[in-house]
Amino acid sequence: MMSDDAKHARRKKTLHRINRIQGQLNGLKSAIEADSECKDLVIQAHSVEKAVKSLILHMVGGYFEHQAQDLMQDNPDEALEALQRLFELSHR
Repeated sequence: MMSDDAKHARRKKTLHRINRIQGQLNGLKSAIEADSECKDLVIQAHSVEKAVKSLILHMVGGYFEHQAQDLMQDNPDEALEALQRLFELSHR
């Protein structure tokens, strides 16, 4: 089980990533409002997409590191089902 300090640190990292994504989205919105070139908008949108993918990997990684380990010990069948669902969700 993850310690409270580790949970706090992971939550802080996750929220930091979300804040960065919000900043990127705000920048994209401003660029659209400023009628920036399409090429620049696509580059910014792609950066947002990559940041969201990175956030998803961060969250899935945290699940594998902590919750999945405990569940595998307590209930391997349930753990495999949960991991399969998470894998499918992360690859939509």
